[in-house]
Amino acid sequence: MKAKNILAALLLMVSTNMMADKYLTITYSGLEQNIALPIVQRITFEGGYVVVTTTEGTHSYPISVLDKMTFTESADAIKTMAEQTENMAWKDGTLSVRGDGMLRIYNMAGALISIANVKEGANISLDNLPSGVYIVRMGDKAIKLRK
Repeated sequence: MKAKNILAALLLMVSTNMMADKYLTITYSGLEQNIALPIVQRITFEGGYVVVTTTEGTHSYPISVLDKMTFTESADAIKTMAEQTENMAWKDGTLSVRGDGMLRIYNMAGALISIANVKEGANISLDNLPSGVYIVRMGDKAIKLRK
């Protein structure tokens, strides 16, 4: 019995390390969300929704708009993502935006944490967000910012 417990603990430790750079990628309504597998606790299908329960909360996606769900390797694209574009720049704690559009901010787990309709010349303070790395999208442009 003791050997089984040690083997189970070893397998859990190895599988957790193997999942560290893996993500549940959910594509819906033309959007893509990456959720780090180590924080995923459960995936269920309830009342026409896919419900993903993580250590950070619960996310529901209507099956009617779900394009696909896949398991992907590390989000290395984030490492090489630009820190500014012609329409967005992060400097001195302020996000400056040129152009009009829907601005979305995602945490590193891929969860949408803020959405706003912004107008030309907006300067947005992100003081309410904890320190960390975020992905900001507006239209077809995205930047990475470190707060």
